[in-house]
Amino acid sequence: MYCVIQQVMKKRPNPYGEHKEIVAYQNQWRLDESKPFTWAWKYSDERFERPRLEAYKISVHHSDREGGKIKKQQYSICTMSYYDIVEYSLYDCADSRIQATADKLGMDPAELYELIETKLEPLRERLEDEFHQSPEYIAKQEHERIRADYLTAQNKFCSKYDVDKDDFARCYDIFLTLRNKEYLEQIKSQHKARKETERRYRETWQNTYEQYSSGSYSIPSVSTYGESERALLKKFYRSLSKTYHPDLNPDEDTTEAMKLLNKLKEQWGV
Repeated sequence: MYCVIQQVMKKRPNPYGEHKEIVAYQNQWRLDESKPFTWAWKYSDERFERPRLEAYKISVHHSDREGGKIKKQQYSICTMSYYDIVEYSLYDCADSRIQATADKLGMDPAELYELIETKLEPLRERLEDEFHQSPEYIAKQEHERIRADYLTAQNKFCSKYDVDKDDFARCYDIFLTLRNKEYLEQIKSQHKARKETERRYRETWQNTYEQYSSGSYSIPSVSTYGESERALLKKFYRSLSKTYHPDLNPDEDTTEAMKLLNKLKEQWGV
């Protein structure tokens, strides 16, 4: 069994060349009227021409003996244009046909793929080398770079200022040109204010809770108990002081216990 690739010519050129440009434009609608319009992008209507008419008919030839005679069979797989080969894979263009042919031949589809790919790969390499020098391919690579740079900058911006993607699009277009400096300054100002609020909150929290008892429970240094609670805590203190006062425990050192109890008394505000 072997694979044959035969060059044929198409009658019409492929009309779907790469768009020549990316165009930035401002959206004319918005969900939130209090915020500026976002900047979006689209491809230009003008496309690169695709003058190459070459196409390649791929078939598999199989022969076996039947009744003492050699029986030859030919299976058509697909016809791939010049642009199909440089842009798509064999799987994209012929998977279902390869699966059906493999079933007819009683073989693993992976083996049939390998047979065809071995024949197709040198042709693909030659055509890709040509296509990669074309203005169309160079433009396509530039478009991909622009989109990738935009997404990278967008992710960094949203992470830094804790905003959504639309806020980035209100400031920058697809080319990362600043379109709304005033709104950018507003985002920065709001972010700075949030950070300052968080800093003050942390300082307040630390000042309130940085003094802890030596036990497993944290007690604020400033009493927050109500009058009835302090009255009850005062009873606790009197009862515990009788239990742990050194004068009442001549056979046991209760000094540390009384120090802790007096510390609690101060923190309880009693």
